[in-house]
Parts: sequence; structure tokens; C-alpha cells
Amino acid sequence: MIDVLSADDQAPPGAVRVLREACHDMRQPLASMFALAAAAMAEPGLPLAARARLEQMVGQAEWLAELIQHSLQLAGLDAPGAGRADLGQVVTEVADAERMTWPGTMKVISRPAVIFAGVHPVLVRRMLANLVGNATRAAGPSGTVTVEIGLDQDWVVLAVEDTGPGFGKIPKGLGFGLAAVSRTAARHGGRLECGDGASGGTRVTLWLPLSPAQTQPGGTGSRLNAPPGTRSAIKPAGTSTSLAGAG
Repeated sequence: MIDVLSADDQAPPGAVRVLREACHDMRQPLASMFALAAAAMAEPGLPLAARARLEQMVGQAEWLAELIQHSLQLAGLDAPGAGRADLGQVVTEVADAERMTWPGTMKVISRPAVIFAGVHPVLVRRMLANLVGNATRAAGPSGTVTVEIGLDQDWVVLAVEDTGPGFGKIPKGLGFGLAAVSRTAARHGGRLECGDGASGGTRVTLWLPLSPAQTQPGGTGSRLNAPPGTRSAIKPAGTSTSLAGAG
């Protein structure tokens, strides 16, 4: 996943212009994809299985449209860094998208209450999709990836754990994007940490600020991990490595 340029990255004006032009030009073929899918779904006698696949394609195209629009804004003067992301919805979308191309087992552990992170939903989905993609590649086609949503005081916590060989033991290149995720989290007051999972694989934990508009029920949360800047036993075994500010 490419880290979208922002004002914090001090990108050359030429690079920002190229990004904006490329995103602008992608909108027309994307609109054509929507039109073609709509025409196909309107065909009489379309099998239900084919309709379901077309609806999945439309869903992925809608995500691409959101990503393009957000990238155009980031390259402009009205970068929408702040926002309010429904973590349950984001996790579901990322897990569903990954299941389309990965045959392994995907588990999601969520909370009954809706949890909002104080970060734009496009950014949260980009970060989580990167972490889940790395986890599924490390776990392999017969492995398991678990995504857990939790609260810790004023932080929302996303933990992604796989049954792969463990942090630092995966083939070179599978960790691509962790530094980009860490930079994005740090820009919004969060933190990314990597370590060993309970099954010997990798556990990556992302802290993001809780949305200011949301008050934790009862003032307590699911204490998966310590808030940024502290250390605690965040997993059954192993050590952790902070990636905050990496890159």
C-alpha cells in the first residue's frame, strides 16, 4: 500500500501534482465500471451467484472511489485527517475483502457497543487493510488471522494476530507498509507495536484516539493493551517492538 502524501511529508510540488492528476484520471474508468456492473445486474435471468459476485465487485469499486477522493483531498489544501470511523464497520469491510482472495480462517472479535475512532474512516481502513494483508500472507493459505477490537481508556485498540512464523521470521517483503501505517498512526496521536502472538505468530497492535464525541460506557474498556507510552503484558508471551514514528 502506498503512503498517501500529506503536508507532513513535505512532498515536492511536482509529486503532489502527479498524484492529483493520476487520481483524477482514475475516476472516469471507475465510473465506467459502475455503469457496466449496473447493466450486468439488470440482465434478466442473471444467476444469483453471479449477482452476488457483481455486488462484491461494486463494493470494492466503491472503496476504491472513496480512496481516490480521499487522496485528492490529501493532495490539496483541505486534507481530511480528522474524522470519525466506526471500527466495527471498518473491520467487517476489511475482513470481507480479504476473504475474497485468501482461503484461510479469518476471525473477528468485537464488542457489542459501537466504537468510533477519532480518525478519518478511509485512513483507518487503509491502515487495517495493510496489517491484515501482511497477516494473511504470513499465515499462509491454511493459517488463521484474528482481528480484535477493544477499548483502553481514551484509546481504541485494533489487534491483528496471525499463526505465521513470528515477527522478524517472515520472508523479506511481507512487512511492506508497516512504516507507512506507523507514520499515519503517529500523525493522529496513535501508535503501532509489533510482537509475538500467543500461538507463536505475529501480533500487531494499533492504538488510535477514541472519537471525542464518544463516551465510554461505564468508563471502562476491554483492556487489550496499555495506552501509548506505557508498557504492560499486552500478550501472553514474547516481546514487542514499537514502530511509532518509523520511517
